[in-house]
Amino acid sequence: MKVLICLMTMLWSLQGLSATTADTQRPVTLQETIERVLEHNPALQGARYRAGAAEARTRAAVLPTPLSMKLELENFAGSGDAEGADILEATLSLARVLELGDKPRLRGELARQNAELLRNEQDSERLDLLAETAERFLAVVTNQERLAIAREATTLANDNQSVVERRFRAGRTPAAERSHAIIEVARAEIEQEHAEHQLAVSRLRLAAAWGQTQTHFSSAAGDLFDLDEVADFDKLENLLEQNPDLVRLATAKRLAEARTRLAQADRRPDIDVTGGLRYLNDSEDVALVLSASMPFGSRSRAAPAIEESEMLGLAEPLAFEQRRLELYTTLFEIHQELLHSHTAVDMLRRRIIPEAERARRDFEKGYALGRYSFLELLSAQRTLLGARLEAVQLAADYHRYQTQIDRLTGGGLMTGGTP
Repeated sequence: MKVLICLMTMLWSLQGLSATTADTQRPVTLQETIERVLEHNPALQGARYRAGAAEARTRAAVLPTPLSMKLELENFAGSGDAEGADILEATLSLARVLELGDKPRLRGELARQNAELLRNEQDSERLDLLAETAERFLAVVTNQERLAIAREATTLANDNQSVVERRFRAGRTPAAERSHAIIEVARAEIEQEHAEHQLAVSRLRLAAAWGQTQTHFSSAAGDLFDLDEVADFDKLENLLEQNPDLVRLATAKRLAEARTRLAQADRRPDIDVTGGLRYLNDSEDVALVLSASMPFGSRSRAAPAIEESEMLGLAEPLAFEQRRLELYTTLFEIHQELLHSHTAVDMLRRRIIPEAERARRDFEKGYALGRYSFLELLSAQRTLLGARLEAVQLAADYHRYQTQIDRLTGGGLMTGGTP
């Protein structure tokens, strides 16, 4: 029996290890990354609690003023006729402040606008976070490409060293050229090691986006060179109205209007009403009591608050227009950079890299036959590798600019459209 239990325990452990290993070896997509961030990111989880607190404040704002109960005892424990409780008068009353000017509804409207403003800010923060997540995912994909090129450079350097070594042994290459080839191998290995570290850091930063400190994925599954056609600027300009900053400023304008209406309602004074029963101990009679009070000068006291709210309300449309102009300028600038990146990547992949590849092969054959020098061979190889690195960087720039446009226009990030 103990043996069976041990075997079952080992089997479960191996199954768990196998599942963990399989999960670790599985690539992660951008869509999966965004889903994980939306579900597990601590900042987004905290935002849900703040939204719940805002809803509670809204419910509290519309509550009427509370009833208060008061007990008054008069004419007792004194001297003479008031000694003891013979002429005691006891009054039990209820009081409430009657708010005029529809103040509870206006307070509720102000609280709702505050809650809406908080939601707008959280939408903006969510888009910021998703844009940051997309860029972290992009960094992993980019560093994977850079590491592949670094490994290719190391392979080329080793191949070069083998050819130089054979030529050196045959007496066709000087020792200095052999030393140069050895140095090139060491430099390539250093660059590869650096690329490996950069990839490891970017992988960890991606995992941290959904609250983990371990990278339980094998790679980031994305085609860096899958570039969509650039949308017309007019279409993007129309989407600019969805920008969370502009939506937030529009809500801030409505919030200022609600604040003004509430300040205007304060011009109408509230009435403090009290009513109850009075017990007369000496005659054992009961009488009703009623009182009401109302402050003077409510209109003059409300005037500064009304003026303040009106001034702030006039400033909000100007802030909206200023922000719209800033976003328009930024969008146009990023759109131009996006066009350039798209054109440059296409030029590199269609014309420059194929020609550099042909030149590299020609120089490798020519060097083996003694037609070209080792420096000419290195120059051809570096030209090819440099063009590939440039294409990787420009493609990464394209996706980065596209992410920034999605952030400005308030769309694209939720669907994991980059890269």
